Amino acid sequence: LPRLGDVSWRRRVSDLVGEYRIEELVPTLIRAWANPVPGLAGDDVRPERAALGAIVGEDQVSATLLRTMRESNPMTQANLRARCWELLMKSGDEVRLRALLADPEATRGDGMLVDLARVSNELGVLPVTREEILWARELCEPSRAAFFARATEALARMPKERRESLELRGIPIAVACLERRPSLLVDSEADLFTEIDARTRGRKKASPDFTGYGEGFTETLYQVRDRLVWSDLAAAALALDLVGEPALRRHLFEVAARAREDRTTEYGGVIALAAATGAGSASSRGEGARGEFLEFEPRSKASDIRYESPQALFDALYTGLFHVHFHAQSYENDRYAGPHMGDFAFSDSSRCNGLVFTFLSTDLLGVDYYRHGRLVIDLGAIERPEG
Repeated sequence: LPRLGDVSWRRRVSDLVGEYRIEELVPTLIRAWANPVPGLAGDDVRPERAALGAIVGEDQVSATLLRTMRESNPMTQANLRARCWELLMKSGDEVRLRALLADPEATRGDGMLVDLARVSNELGVLPVTREEILWARELCEPSRAAFFARATEALARMPKERRESLELRGIPIAVACLERRPSLLVDSEADLFTEIDARTRGRKKASPDFTGYGEGFTETLYQVRDRLVWSDLAAAALALDLVGEPALRRHLFEVAARAREDRTTEYGGVIALAAATGAGSASSRGEGARGEFLEFEPRSKASDIRYESPQALFDALYTGLFHVHFHAQSYENDRYAGPHMGDFAFSDSSRCNGLVFTFLSTDLLGVDYYRHGRLVIDLGAIERPEG
């Protein structure tokens, strides 16, 4: 049922499970409900959710999700537990989850809840998706203790309202601001918007062709202004800083050239700060906080219009700034500038910040910032460095 692509059959099976109140299939309904299905996107109530309500009672759906998460085996049913968390967040039960994580007795002995409690209590952030749960837990690993400490320091410098509204993807951005431009932690959103507008005005931009994929999509800074939050604006400002560094820019053009020649896959990796986790005085002064592109071989090579991110990339991205991939199939790739449908699905799942580099000519790479919810900012093209 969770993998069933035929929408009519999915509805019919869910109706039967609810009609006969098959309690043993409650975990199956949860997995199926959590799995996005394009054909059901317009439904007011997913059929799996309706079936679950028929079995346990409408007023007991949230309690059932919470109980299933608490009682499922952490080792063999980790995915089910993560799906329960996702659905609780989507159902608006954030207050219930924060209360759970604030109770040491409720989390004792449960590795996932202990880690999420630490991230919630010390950083104020709750994961939304299964991938974010993995992300949050990785930040609690002893090997990332220095980064976690720097994150705590960065957030302490933020205004309270900004800190309380931060998403997980904003944590690496905040640390990078602390390392490189501490003023960004307190600058107003209006000032950041003005800076980005001034720095991107006049640069060559290209809009992709989304014919047949819905209307109303835009990459224009002014047209997405009302959707931008601090994490977006600070990330865009940092991206402009980093792609302005000659060494990093030279590396990006070199990779794009190889991606153009290779017809088996797109290329990708992570942009990070070389000194992102440093705790010494040199790091705090911004010395050595230069940008670097970490290149990763794809998990598999199946298509010249797809990049399959390997686990090693995610390991770097947990503390890195941007997931990166290239649209470099030709030097005149304007039609495919910026992220497309597969990239949007990836960002909705991973919830990370992303950059797409697209060849607009032999000497120009278009730069597009994007994140979940199909929000994109065209940052304009960068020029190939001399030599």
